[in-house]
Amino acid sequence: MKYVIIFILGYLIGAISPSYFLGKILKGIDIREHRDHNAGTLNTLHVLGLFPAIITAFFDLTKGLIVALLAYYIGIPYPYNFLFAYIAVLGHIFPFYLKFRGGQGAATAIGVILYFLAVFMKREIFPLDALIVLTILILVVFYITKNGEIIGISTIPVLTFFSVYFAQGSPESLIFSLFTLHILGVNFYNVKRKGLRLKEESIERIKWSRFFARPFAILLIIIYFLTSRKTILLLSGSVALFFLVLDLVRLSRRGINEMIMKSLHFVFKTKEEHTFSSMTHFMVAAFLSFVLFPREIACASILFPIFGDMFAKLFGMEFGRLKILEKTFEGTLAYVTFSLLAGYIYHLFVGFPFYIIIAGTMAAALAEIAPWKMDDNLSGALISGTVMYLFFIL
Repeated sequence: MKYVIIFILGYLIGAISPSYFLGKILKGIDIREHRDHNAGTLNTLHVLGLFPAIITAFFDLTKGLIVALLAYYIGIPYPYNFLFAYIAVLGHIFPFYLKFRGGQGAATAIGVILYFLAVFMKREIFPLDALIVLTILILVVFYITKNGEIIGISTIPVLTFFSVYFAQGSPESLIFSLFTLHILGVNFYNVKRKGLRLKEESIERIKWSRFFARPFAILLIIIYFLTSRKTILLLSGSVALFFLVLDLVRLSRRGINEMIMKSLHFVFKTKEEHTFSSMTHFMVAAFLSFVLFPREIACASILFPIFGDMFAKLFGMEFGRLKILEKTFEGTLAYVTFSLLAGYIYHLFVGFPFYIIIAGTMAAALAEIAPWKMDDNLSGALISGTVMYLFFIL
C-alpha cells in the first residue's frame, strides 16, 4: 500500500505547475501558448519575469526531492526512494488537469542530479581530475556553440559515464543515470522541436559515413590489449596495405579513379581525387605507431586522430569563427578538448599517466594546425607518440 500512496503523492506533487498558475494569476494567460510553449522556468522568465521564474525554479527543482523525502519517511530505503522522484518528473510532464500537457521535467530532474552530485562529492567519489575534465568540456562547448542543447548532448553522456564508473555501478549511480538520461532526452527533443540543424555547408562537406565509422577505430586498441603485438601488426598492416593498394590503383588509372570517386562519393572527399585518402593515412599511422612505440603509447597516439579530428571537423565547420592558418580556433579547441576527454577515459581503463596524455594531446593539436603538407592523421599520431615516448622515458 505504501508504494501506491507514494506513487499517487509523487504524481500529484509533480503535477503542480507553478508557471501555469502564475501565468493565470498575474497575466490571465496560459503560459503554454506563449514563447516556446513550455510550462517551465525559462519560459516563465521570458513571459512573466524574474520573480515568477525564481518561484517556478525553486518549486520545480525541489519537488522531486520532496517526493523522495516522503518516500523515505514511509519506509522506502535510500537510494531507492529516489525512484519515486521520477514519478514527480512524469507528473510535471503529464498533469491531468492540463490535459497531460505540462513541462519537460528538466528542472525536477536537475534538482535530483544536483543532490546526487553533492553526495558523490561529499564522499569523494568523483576525483578532482574528472571534475576538471568535465568542467573544461562544459566551458569549451559553451564557448564554441553558445547552445544549451548541444552542451547537454556533449556533456551529459560523460557525466553519466563518470557516475557509473567512479561509483562502481552502485544503485545510486544507476538511479542518478535515470535522471541524466532524461535530461539528455529532453535536449534531443528540443533540438528536433526547435528545428536546429547543421549548416548546409557542414552537411555537404562532412563525409558522414566516415564520421560515424571513425569511433570504431578504437577496436584496434581493444584488439591490441586483448591479443598480442604480432596480431595487431598483422591486422593493422593488412588493412593499411589494402587502403594503400586501393589508392595506388585508383591514382594510377584515371578511369578506375573516376569510377570509384563517383560510386563512393559518400566515402571519398573531393580533394582526395588526386591524392591518398585520409583513411589510408590513418591506417598507415596506426600501423607505424604499433611498430615504433610501446603498446600504451601507440594506442594513446591514435586516440587523438580518432576523436580529436572527428570533433574538430564538426565544431570547426559549424561554429568556426577565428581562423588559425588553414584551421579555426574553435575547431582546434574542440580537437584538444575531445582528445583530452578520450585520453582521460583511456587513462582510467589502462592506467597510463594522464600528464603524458596531456603532453600528447598538445603535440597532436599543434601537428593538426601546422601548415605542412603532411596529413594530420599521420602527423598527429606519430608526433604525439614521439612526444609521449620522450615523456615516458625521461
